[in-house]
Amino acid sequence: MKYLFIASFLLSGNSMSAHEPNEAFFTFELKKGMITVEAELPWSMRNALIDYNPKLETSSNKEAFENTFSQYIKENLILKDKNGSVLEFQKFEELEKNGHSHQNNYLLIFQGNDFLEVTNTIMFNIDSNQTNYNAINWNKTKYQTTSKKKSFKLKEEDVSSLFDTWWLLIIPFAIVVLILLRSIT
Repeated sequence: MKYLFIASFLLSGNSMSAHEPNEAFFTFELKKGMITVEAELPWSMRNALIDYNPKLETSSNKEAFENTFSQYIKENLILKDKNGSVLEFQKFEELEKNGHSHQNNYLLIFQGNDFLEVTNTIMFNIDSNQTNYNAINWNKTKYQTTSKKKSFKLKEEDVSSLFDTWWLLIIPFAIVVLILLRSIT
C-alpha cells in the first residue's frame, strides 16, 4: 500500500491545486531511542523529487520512487547531535491524510535520543521561496528554514531527552513519600 501511495503521489502531476505549494510543516518528537518527524508535504514535492532524479519523470517503478524519496530525505533533512554526528535516517511511513488532497503526510524516523542542529532544505531545489516550518514538540519551540537560513540549533538546555529528565519527577515523589513515612512513625 505504501508503494502504491507514493507512486500515485509522485505521478499525480501538477493538475492538483495547493494553497501554498512552497510551504512544508515538520513536527519533531522524541521517542524511546528515536526521533520522529511528522512531515506535511505539498503536492509540489513531486517536482522536487523529479528535479532531484529526472529519471522519475518517465518511471512507474514504485521502488525507484521510494528509493529516491528516502535518499532525498537523507540529503535534505539532516539532524546532528551535540557532537556533530549525523543521526541515521531509518525509514519513512505513510500517514493518513487529514482531508487535504493537496498534501501528503509522512512519518520520518531517525535513530537517536536527541539532536542539537537541524538542516532542512526539503524542496529548496525547486523554489527559492520555499519555507519549512519546524516545530519541536517537547519544548514548544518553532523554527523556520528558508533558502537564506537553511538550519537551526536548539539551545543546549533543550537538547536533553525526555527520558533523561524523568528522574526529576522522582525527587518530589520521594519527598512526599518521606514526609508520609515520618508522619506515620
